[in-house]
Amino acid sequence: MSAGHIGNENLFSGFAADYERMINWNERLVREAPFFKKLFADAGAGKVLDTACGTGRHAIMFCLWGLTVAASDISPEMISVARENALAAGCQIEFQAVGLEELDKVFQPGFDAVTCMGNSLPHIRTRTGLVRAFSAISNLLKNSGLFALQIRNYRRVYARNEKFMPLNARAEGGREYLYLRMNELGEDFVTFNIIIITRDEAGKWSFRVESEKLAPWTDTDIEAALNEAGLAVCERYGNFAFGPYKPLESTDLVVIARKGLGSRR
Repeated sequence: MSAGHIGNENLFSGFAADYERMINWNERLVREAPFFKKLFADAGAGKVLDTACGTGRHAIMFCLWGLTVAASDISPEMISVARENALAAGCQIEFQAVGLEELDKVFQPGFDAVTCMGNSLPHIRTRTGLVRAFSAISNLLKNSGLFALQIRNYRRVYARNEKFMPLNARAEGGREYLYLRMNELGEDFVTFNIIIITRDEAGKWSFRVESEKLAPWTDTDIEAALNEAGLAVCERYGNFAFGPYKPLESTDLVVIARKGLGSRR
């Protein structure tokens, strides 16, 4: 097996094709669709902003439900693929290459709902940045609009010293791809590594490693920053099946907050 580069570059750069392959999108969207359908229906949401949208799969799903959808990602490459995917699906979506902290400089206010999924938030590594991101989202929401956020439950990750995530495999175009995701748990940050192992058409194996430093935000961190930005936490879930959030057991942390309701404390 030969080695490609072992990079310290930002994970967003040059990763869009692997991001598409790494995730079983049909399976994931089928699993998550009922959650968002109920969430949007209960809120009467007609206009949605999907932030950190990656290659646009959730935004496209929302659009196919008849919602007015905009979407953003910090990576121009991800946005380029997202536009191609939306065109292939016959969806008209406003895509912008912009980070979470700058959303309100690009989009106009008036959204009924904003989403941020896929453990994207930990790419913001300072509390100042976190509050700024939530403030930008708050500025774009209508009064009483909702914000839905999903990240890994880092309380469980640290309590169980969970360094490895399940292996993902994909065959495409005569090639085989294996994606091994590994966390190095530090005191202040998590170094998230994706080891990408490829078998080419001739049967030769090679690999490369993509790395990014993440902030392991907890439910307490997130609620405090949301409150500071004018967003009040309404619900916490441990998965997209509306299961209860259990700090030392749940794999995910799903937070639902609303604008203009005040702190629940």
